[in-house]
Amino acid sequence: MVKHTNGERKMPEETEEKFNLLSFCEEAVSLLIMAYLFIVFSFYPFYMQNGYVEIGDAKFSFYKDITLGGFALIVPLAVISMLLRYRETKSFVRYKTLSVTDCAFLFYGVAVVLSYFFSEFKQEAFWGEKGWYMGLATQLLFILSYFLVSRFWEYEEKLLLAFMAASAGIFLLGLLNRFSVYPIVIEGANREFISTMGNINWYCGYFAVLFPIGFVWYWITDKKWIKAAGAFYVLLGIATGVSQGSSSAFIVIPALYLLLFCLSFRSLKRMKSLFELAFLFCAACQALRIWRLYLPESFDYYDGSLSDWITMSHATLYAMVPLAVVYLLMLLAEKKKHMDITRYKMLRQIILLVLIIAAGVYVMLLIFNTRARDGIRFMGGQQILIFSEYWGSSRGGTWSAGIGVFQEMPGLRKLVGAGPDCFASYLYTLPDVTEKVMDQFGTSRLTNAHNEWLTVLVNNGILGLIGYAGIFLSVWLRFIYRAEKVTAELKNKLLDDSRQLLLYAFAASAIAYTAHNIVSFQQILSTPFIFLLLGMGERLMKKKRENP
Repeated sequence: MVKHTNGERKMPEETEEKFNLLSFCEEAVSLLIMAYLFIVFSFYPFYMQNGYVEIGDAKFSFYKDITLGGFALIVPLAVISMLLRYRETKSFVRYKTLSVTDCAFLFYGVAVVLSYFFSEFKQEAFWGEKGWYMGLATQLLFILSYFLVSRFWEYEEKLLLAFMAASAGIFLLGLLNRFSVYPIVIEGANREFISTMGNINWYCGYFAVLFPIGFVWYWITDKKWIKAAGAFYVLLGIATGVSQGSSSAFIVIPALYLLLFCLSFRSLKRMKSLFELAFLFCAACQALRIWRLYLPESFDYYDGSLSDWITMSHATLYAMVPLAVVYLLMLLAEKKKHMDITRYKMLRQIILLVLIIAAGVYVMLLIFNTRARDGIRFMGGQQILIFSEYWGSSRGGTWSAGIGVFQEMPGLRKLVGAGPDCFASYLYTLPDVTEKVMDQFGTSRLTNAHNEWLTVLVNNGILGLIGYAGIFLSVWLRFIYRAEKVTAELKNKLLDDSRQLLLYAFAASAIAYTAHNIVSFQQILSTPFIFLLLGMGERLMKKKRENP
């Protein structure tokens, strides 16, 4: 007997979500950006054509083709997404407000366009000086890449791990090459060129951008497998950093340690991680020393260089002893719960004050010793205390040239600059500056001041420098402030999403890049990466804090 139920028959509930064109387009843009990031960070560093012969041209050609090709797909979809979002929410983007960093990027972009518009060297200014290619088009691609990533990229930890794996491969090749091991036969190889980066200055620029990510990740992570992989990465990175030959690495590495030292007084766990990183530095240097002792002819760089000295020094061996003692004391204090590291913040202030005083004393000695007729007694013959064209691996000469070019500019030119990447084009129109440059560098073409911000000042004027400085200053302050706030909320269990702690890493990369470029320059193997990383950091800043 069949029973009949009263009432209307219920229809099955719909389980499939209604198709949403906006979500589809935004997800497509995000996936395309992720693919673009993967190619740029994981394949681009390894790309070569004809070995080291015109490697700058080959690298730029790859970057330009992959970026223009990728953006040809990404930008139209991004525009469609913005129009669809406006139709639904009356706002073109998910986040209506512009951050200070966004405004700085826009200001810098306007300054670069104005600089190009008023430039007398428009052909050179569009793509930039041959071999460098830091012109208008490249700068606008950097800015566009920042905005696309900061608005549409979705955080994916595995993607960052891929970046670290790729950079580890670059570092390993660089380390092996420095010790006369060439797994890949590369045309034009010599001691001035290593890995697949080419010139050691370009290699060090890449190192300054990528190494801080893994370095800081080790410091913040609680995941044991990332900690273990991070230890290997830090060992490899330090080993190649101290041995590759460019002295600018010895600005980057101390800058990173000083930054983490200042940030480690919030918890004993972080201070322990800092001491572990310090011990890894000593271990890497001593491993290189053992390598050199057993294979004395393998190290392929100049005698007397910083790389030569530190890879044979006993200093890092002796430093292991106090590091180990203090670390063991911290372990005992942690076990007995007797130590509150925040009570020792005064030590941070004291050390920073000592460093500031030391820097001030050095500058005063440099000024007095340079101006004195016979120099300061007992110091007159010290080249490091005489500011001349040969000071700091000839940085005295390049900086003087940059300052001389800017001083020769008329009023409007000072405001807008010579034109994007037109440093050399303008310099060689000035007879007095040209004569001094040729006296020092001969027929070699000086294309920048070997100081990034001074070069930006000449190329893009006061307006360009204001925008560029605003980008990096705002990133340092905003990213670290947010990461510190997240740290406090995690400690007080007000938040359980730790993803934004990676803002420490993005800030560290920006700081290391700037520190390195005090004596270096924008180039195609570092600047594209830093702008993309800044976009990734800004995306984390804008993203709502959600549980993983």
